[in-house]
Amino acid sequence: HIKEHDTSFAAAIANDDDDTTWNETLFQSTLKSLITKNVLTNVNGSNYKFSDDYLSRRAEGLRARAESMEERQRALLVAARDLHPREEPPKELP
Repeated sequence: HIKEHDTSFAAAIANDDDDTTWNETLFQSTLKSLITKNVLTNVNGSNYKFSDDYLSRRAEGLRARAESMEERQRALLVAARDLHPREEPPKELP
């Protein structure tokens, strides 16, 4: 993503544009990129929201990460238990 904007940065610095023009250009190019990648959708001409597709992909990614973290935690607990097994108290004779 950064490489896409390298030329914009270099052009803005070379032209010595004022900050407002440079910021507006950067904002518009970023907005256009997010719309093209189906991250944002236009709601009513001037408002945008995250697309349903993006939200479902993001939720699935977070769900997969949470599951991975749970598996890792379980593996660490098993490893800790195996490393330091509890001693069983002696059984009383009848």
